[in-house]
Amino acid sequence: MPRPAKVPVPPPPGYVWIDEASRRTGLSPGTLRNYRHLGKGPECVPIGRKLAYPIEGIDAYMRQVLGQAADEGAEYDSRPAEPRKPARAAA
Repeated sequence: MPRPAKVPVPPPPGYVWIDEASRRTGLSPGTLRNYRHLGKGPECVPIGRKLAYPIEGIDAYMRQVLGQAADEGAEYDSRPAEPRKPARAAA
C-alpha cells in the first residue's frame, strides 16, 4: 500500500518558515542559519526541526539593515571623487 503524501505543515500565525524568510530578506537559508549561530540576523524560533521567523522580526531586521546602508552612504556624499592621474607612457 502506498504511503500518503506528506503535506507541509503551515507555520504558526504571524510566522514564516526559513524558506519564506529567505525570500523576504534576500539571504540564502544557509546564511540565515549561519546568522542564527552567530547571533546576527532576524530572530527565530525553533519548532521541532524547523526554524520559524516572526514576520514582525523580519520587517524590523530589514528596516535596521536598510537604515544602516543609508547611513553608511551618507559619509561619502560630502567629498568629491579624486582626480585620476594620467597614465604613464610605455618605454
